[in-house]
Parts: sequence; C-alpha cells; structure tokens
Amino acid sequence: MNNEHNPVAQLVSQIQQKWIEEISPYAHIQWARWIIKPEQARLYEGFLRLESSSHGSIPDIPVVLLTSFEDSKLHSKALIKDWLNNFEKDEKVQEQIKKGTLKLAWDKDYFQSQLQKDDINFNALLIELLGSFQKSLPDTGQHLVLSLLPYTVQSPQDYSEWMDTLLAIGLPDKVRLMIFDHIPENYFEPIQIKYKDVAKSLLVDLDLDGATKKIALSGDPNDPEVQFRECMLEMGNSAVKNNRKRLHQWGEKGLEVTQKTGNKASFATAHTVYAGMLFNFKEFDTIDKLLQRALTIAKQGLSSGDESVKPILLQTYGFMAASKQHQKEIETAADLFCQQAELAISFKMVQQALTAYMTAFTLIKKKNASRHREIVAKAYNFGQTLTPEELKTSPIGHIALEHHSLSDLAVQRKIDAFMTELEDKNWKEHLLKQEQNLKTSVSA
Repeated sequence: MNNEHNPVAQLVSQIQQKWIEEISPYAHIQWARWIIKPEQARLYEGFLRLESSSHGSIPDIPVVLLTSFEDSKLHSKALIKDWLNNFEKDEKVQEQIKKGTLKLAWDKDYFQSQLQKDDINFNALLIELLGSFQKSLPDTGQHLVLSLLPYTVQSPQDYSEWMDTLLAIGLPDKVRLMIFDHIPENYFEPIQIKYKDVAKSLLVDLDLDGATKKIALSGDPNDPEVQFRECMLEMGNSAVKNNRKRLHQWGEKGLEVTQKTGNKASFATAHTVYAGMLFNFKEFDTIDKLLQRALTIAKQGLSSGDESVKPILLQTYGFMAASKQHQKEIETAADLFCQQAELAISFKMVQQALTAYMTAFTLIKKKNASRHREIVAKAYNFGQTLTPEELKTSPIGHIALEHHSLSDLAVQRKIDAFMTELEDKNWKEHLLKQEQNLKTSVSA
C-alpha cells in the first residue's frame, strides 16, 4: 500500500501515528478510547485489520474481537469463547505452532475447561487469560491490546458498566483495552474521568470526505465510470446543502453519462441513486418514475444474461417500498418488500430475503393483522430451510419470537424445538432481553 498516493492509507497512517505517539510509550495506560464519527468506523476497522497482519506498525500486539455486546454479566464469557475459537481457527498461527516457529506457553485447555463451569467469575477469568497470553508472547516486553469493535451494543450504559468492572478488578501488567466511542454522544466519558490515571482518549481529525472524493475522481476524467462517480458525489453534496435544482442537474447528467455506456447495470444504478437523493425533498412522483424505469432497465439486463443487475433489482424494490411507505401506502409497501424477499430467494441471497420479510411484517403489523401473520409464517418457514451457518448471521431469532407469539401451542412447541437446537433452551428470554435493551438505548 503506497501511502504517498493512497488517500485512505494516509488516514490510516494518521491513526497509527496517534497511537504510537500517545499510547505506546506510556506503559501505565490500560484503557484507550478512540473517539470517532460513526461513518469513520470502516476506516478504523481497516486500521485494526492492518495491525493484525504482518504489515502493522504499532509496537503493541492487538487482538481484535467483534463479539456483540448483549449483557455486562455475560460479555466476558462471550469474549473468552470467541478468543478461544478464533485462536483454534487461525490456520497461520496453528501452522507456526506446529512447525515450532511460534511458541505460546499458555494453557489454552485450562481456559477451555474453566469456560464450561457455572460457578466462575468470568470477568476475573478474562483478565487471567489476557495476562497469561501476554506473558507467553515471544517478546514479553510488548503490550497486548484487546481491541473491541462489537457488531452491536445493546446498551452503551451496560457496556460502560462492564468496562468499569474490569478496570476496578485491574488489568494485568502490559495489557491494554482498546475501545471505540462516538461523537457527539461520548458514551464512555465517565470511564475516562473515573480512571484518568490509566485511561487515555484519542481523537484524530480525519478528512474522510476529502479522501473519498480523491479516490472517486482518480483515473481518466473521460472514463464514464469516473464521470458517474463525480455525479454521485455532487448529488450528495447538493442534497446536504438542500439545493434541489443542482441535484436535478447532476442527476440528469448521471443518467446521460451511464446511458451512453450501454451498460444496463450502470444505467439502472444511476436511476436508483438519483431517486434515493430525492427522498430528502419528498419528490415522490419523480422518485416513483425513476424507480420504475430502473426496474425496467434492470429486468432487460437480467433477461439478456447480465447477472450484475441482480443487486440493483433488489435495491430498486427496496426503494420502491420505501417510497410507498413514505406516502403512507403501507400495504403496497409491505407487498413490495415481500417481492424483494422472493426475488432475493430466487437469487440465493438468503440474508437479504429474511431482512426484507422482517421489514414487511414489521411495517404492516398494526395495519393488517392477518397479512402480518401470513408474512411472519412465510419468513419463518423460509428461515427453517437455511443452514446453521446461514442462520447464525440472520434475524431468524426475532422472526421466530414473533411467530411464536402468534401461534397455537402445537406450532409453539415446534418453534421451541427448532430454536433450542439452534441456540439454547433460553432463546426466548435472551431475545426478549435484547429487544428490551434496544428499546431502552433508543429511548435514552
């Protein structure tokens, strides 16, 4: 990666340098908080991926876990489980251990056995694991950094309490915790204040918009793809500045540029992007016309064998449904989301299908009870056909919970059996708690 010519790599270098200057030299720092804008999360993910590879530049050893935060009483156990699973599945590390080129003198089996017990303080066990692993590093002078970037956080307050518990117990020597907080909420500022002697907050002024624009406009200015990227950027800027006239000018230019290419996927995309920008101005007549044209163009592409139009077709149905929803045509919107789901099934895009079904039945729940039950059942029945691997990252649990609440005793027993095998016997309690935590965090 050439930092001199890669704008995003230059931003990652700024992040690396911030850590090297403000964290690495100070052995007493055990809790490091990056304060970021939500839209910068992918950039920091890139930083963590780079530092987890042989191309990293910070002197610390980061171990990255994406474990979702659900409950302060369960999180340490979930982290230990994911740590052990990831270690076992890391083919590169396992190969190095097998060859003897990497020696880690920590007792993995001990932590695996402790994990199975019920009467264990898992917060203390996590701290013990971190200390044990750090002492087993080839260079025991290096700091181990547990870098946490959860997929979801059910309750920032509960997450903060979990961190407070760990810091109160005390992290081992040469072990740090790296976490991420958002501007302007600053959820974890109380932790910073309470543990100011061992805590440090980091804020880097990153021009992500500028870097994105440089990348988008790199290449031959006569290339239609580069020209369309410019149109998208300018449409976005026009929408932010509430300049409707300018948005239409760049939208029409985007249609003109992509039509000349003869590429159905690009031409259909130009219509959906243009329509999407107009949601800010509630121009639903124009939006619906653009989306109908996008649908026609994408279907023409698919009938001629162009597989690249499939994602555009799915996106167009989603936009059409959203437009009808905004216009209070709820039943039409739900039908369109169902059409999107059925199309996703035909394309073997199973996650998108379940999400579309879930959106449809959530939308129509208060409008049409019988249609709501019908869509819930359809979503659940489709979900049952998926593999356990596919279901792990799907919303099947919430769909099952909804179906359970609407079903008779015989069907409920079947749902319980299915979900108990997929999760555990307490699946309903876990999901209800998640939903309650989510409602609490949204209303806070």
